[in-house]
Amino acid sequence: MTAIRLERPEDRAAIRRVHEAAFGQPDEADLVDALRAAGDLVPELCLIAERGGAVIGHIAFSRGRLEGGAEVLALAPVGVLPEHQGEGAGSALNRAGLERAAQTGFPLVVVLGHAGYYPRFGFEPAAALGVIAPFDVPDENWMALRLPAYRANARGTVRYADAFGVVT
Repeated sequence: MTAIRLERPEDRAAIRRVHEAAFGQPDEADLVDALRAAGDLVPELCLIAERGGAVIGHIAFSRGRLEGGAEVLALAPVGVLPEHQGEGAGSALNRAGLERAAQTGFPLVVVLGHAGYYPRFGFEPAAALGVIAPFDVPDENWMALRLPAYRANARGTVRYADAFGVVT
């Protein structure tokens, strides 16, 4: 059974290993470290999945901003050790993280992801909401989830935290 809990400082090495293994490169692990160092992660939303006391997955949420000024959440990255992919840990992390996000004052969560995966969690095409990616991406992969604090004026181009290296 997969247990979901908040990440703790002592989980950092395991979180790094998860992202390196899940993505086959260090970029996503480096991103998490840089977001954490800059204070851009939202700690109450960064979760790990455990099985048998071992960290097998991680999800990160960071602060972004719409050009109009409203803060939004960016979901990225989410990773699961390859040997545990397809067992529901990623879905459990997404559900738990988004349930927690719904309790915040953020209006939206944005994600650049698989169009066949994220809609099951309530994501929809972001462009339809007037939420624009700061880079060229197919509309079906750029998605947003409206949270309870959402208002229709939450529109504009997203500016990610500097650690993403995305300049708008």
